[in-house]
Amino acid sequence: MKVLETKKLNKYFEQGNNKNHILKNISLTINSGDFLGIIGPSGSGKTTLLYCLGTLENFEGGDVFLLGRNIKDLNDKQIAKIRNSEIGYVFQFFNLIPNLTAYENVLLASAITKQVNDERIDELLMLVGMEKFKEYYPEQLSGGMQQRIAIARALINGPKILFADEPTGNLDQKKGKEIMELLKKLNKEQGLTIILVTHNEDYISYCNRTINLIDGEIV
Repeated sequence: MKVLETKKLNKYFEQGNNKNHILKNISLTINSGDFLGIIGPSGSGKTTLLYCLGTLENFEGGDVFLLGRNIKDLNDKQIAKIRNSEIGYVFQFFNLIPNLTAYENVLLASAITKQVNDERIDELLMLVGMEKFKEYYPEQLSGGMQQRIAIARALINGPKILFADEPTGNLDQKKGKEIMELLKKLNKEQGLTIILVTHNEDYISYCNRTINLIDGEIV
């Protein structure tokens, strides 16, 4: 089943009098259960594409159908509802709140949608291997451990799609591989659709599909 589709997606950035064409006629289909890797050199438009797919950036041409709805037809309130309950995000920087424990960081994400479920939080912390560290603060955790908490936070509201932007970018090779193994587990065992941006071609093997982006075009 299709969960995301783009048709001739175009994105521009204006710099002074110049108009830079960042994404050029991107057409792709992502099915439920896909683990899609978006690869390409720095400056190729990978993160911009991810943000357009995940409603974090606007685009100027074409269409993006997210879970059957054309993003262009949605208002801010409808998009906010999708972000809170149907898609999740993991970024290169963990963005944990420093004065909250691991448990509280995940709890806060569920409180936003008023669907607080202590049992669900415990299940997710166990799923990401962090149940023993629930009362730890971010400064007490390694980068890899913080990213596991960030993943649990992204999953708390049961998203259908997880958007991951360089989730291993701040980790060493060993910790990065552990995060990729965790994402693969979520994809295989939970059926979670994952869209991953990475510059590390070693991680292609974790994906069941890849697209190579160069100068804003799929090649």
